[in-house]
Amino acid sequence: MTQHRQSHQSQHPQREEKPIPLLFKYLPKSWGPFRELVGYLAPYKQRIALGLLAGIGFAAVNSSMLLLIRWIGDTAFQGKFSQADMMKGATLGQGPKIDAFLWMALLIPGVMILRSLLAYANVYCLTWVSLRALRDMRRRVFGHLMGQSLDFFNKSQSGRLLSRVLNDTMVAQQSMVTIVGDLVKQPLTAIGAILVLLHIDWKFTLFSLVLFPICLVPVIVYGRRVRKASRAMQNEAGVMAVILQESFAGVRIIKSFAREVFQQHLFDKSSEEQFRSSMKASKSGAIVQPMIETVSAFGVSLALFYVYFSHLTIGSFLALLGGMFLLYDPIKNISKIHVTIQNCLGAATSIIELLATKPTIHDLPGARPLGAVRGHLALEGVNFSYGISNAGGGMAENAVTGLNLVIEPGQKVALVGASGAGKSTILSLLLRFYDPQQGRVLIDGNDLRDLTLDSLREQIGIVTQESFLFHDSIYENIRFGRLDATKEEIEQAARLAYAHDFIMAQPHGYETVVGDKGCLLSGGQQQRLAIARALLKAAPVLLLDEATSALDSESEKMIQSALESLSEGRTVIAIAHRLSTVLGSDMIVVMDQGRIVATGTHAELLNSSELYSNLYRLQFTHA
Repeated sequence: MTQHRQSHQSQHPQREEKPIPLLFKYLPKSWGPFRELVGYLAPYKQRIALGLLAGIGFAAVNSSMLLLIRWIGDTAFQGKFSQADMMKGATLGQGPKIDAFLWMALLIPGVMILRSLLAYANVYCLTWVSLRALRDMRRRVFGHLMGQSLDFFNKSQSGRLLSRVLNDTMVAQQSMVTIVGDLVKQPLTAIGAILVLLHIDWKFTLFSLVLFPICLVPVIVYGRRVRKASRAMQNEAGVMAVILQESFAGVRIIKSFAREVFQQHLFDKSSEEQFRSSMKASKSGAIVQPMIETVSAFGVSLALFYVYFSHLTIGSFLALLGGMFLLYDPIKNISKIHVTIQNCLGAATSIIELLATKPTIHDLPGARPLGAVRGHLALEGVNFSYGISNAGGGMAENAVTGLNLVIEPGQKVALVGASGAGKSTILSLLLRFYDPQQGRVLIDGNDLRDLTLDSLREQIGIVTQESFLFHDSIYENIRFGRLDATKEEIEQAARLAYAHDFIMAQPHGYETVVGDKGCLLSGGQQQRLAIARALLKAAPVLLLDEATSALDSESEKMIQSALESLSEGRTVIAIAHRLSTVLGSDMIVVMDQGRIVATGTHAELLNSSELYSNLYRLQFTHA
């Protein structure tokens, strides 16, 4: 687990445009998603070339086998069907000697071994490319998702995103490599066999293949149905992933309300829909092969009559009959290519649509990295709306309106007010999770939109109300605050957060795994680890969103003491519903309905702000 966490903590992969090989630039427009996916094969063109060369060699050996069969048949049997005549000819010296039989007997397995090796090389190389390309595609899709803004995730279902990264990429990539391999190997195998058959007896070959165009009819008709059914199946797989993700994440709520049967019903409904879509795709795909085999059987039957009346030699007969059987496998696979393409396009369309989604918050052209930060923050005439329309269909109300606020370096500022007053929105704007529709947010006089996102967020530490811990060790969860931190620095951060003692009491100390979202720890322990993570980052700006809400009174006093030490020389903005935690702030900002209604110290606001004095009186009267 630790190795996976460490490998995932690197910077996001660059989302470069993939080059498209010249061979695939002239595909039909309807194959647009497939044409884009082919770009993932470009880095592995040498391995693809080896695989395709092995496929070409396989096709050549397959074709030569027919000539070998004819030669052996005519040489060994002297063109006669009777074994007695053959043995008589050998006795009289008119047939092949025993050593010639030996060479012929050895030649057959030799050719088959070469054929098998080429087939293995073809499958191995293309499978290697498929898995590499699948890795690259998943990496790009995941990196693209990590680059999306918060509003994207607010509107998306995480289970459906999981399905895109895991299922759709696998279907698309495996289908694509299969197509690329079969488009070379199978047609060449069929063409080679047909050319040899034409060389042996062109009349027989034309006669037996006259029904071949009829085989294309079911491929075209049912291929469209497969594509439609495959898309529905993949969409339903996304629905199932959503149900699974939400059921596991919300298992406490499900059990609290005794809704296990209800969730089972949702899962069963999704399973049934996926079953129907899968059966539609399977029926449409499975019916193609029997129809082709039926048509081919008529061709073989008619060809046998030709053999009977034309009095072919035994070698030619065996070669022509073997050729008909050798043609069966490539023609069968060629008939499946269209179905595979439809499966690939169904999955690829979802991936391409996802990759086409642009983040609303991103580094603007010319954005520069933020250097050393003093911690001067300012909001100038900021209006911001989350963009969610109200029930009447009109424009959404502003989350914050007309904000003007200046925070000096090293100042400790508290944001207070009722829920929905806009406090958390200010923190989101400072982190540039969103951009204001009007006004500016500044840090050290720099508009946040002029700075790179990574450099900005590296200068800001945060502890949220709902602390999130990864399913990893305590050590790795704290180290997430600063990846190059030493063990001593991590332990020091834990001590400052008053977490070291309870950590050492765990079964494996700092290597104890905390479980999904930290479920194996108490709420207070989770919060202290989150605070230790922020302490380790030691950013010049610290944001606290109800950072002590999950702590008991004794732990809260310890954390408050640690935060006071941490705030020395740093700018701290804290959200707190309990005014007792912010009484010592340098400035308290009172908010109501998205506006700043008063600012000042605790003593000043008691006299100047009716809203603040009411909040204070309400809390301490009931305390």
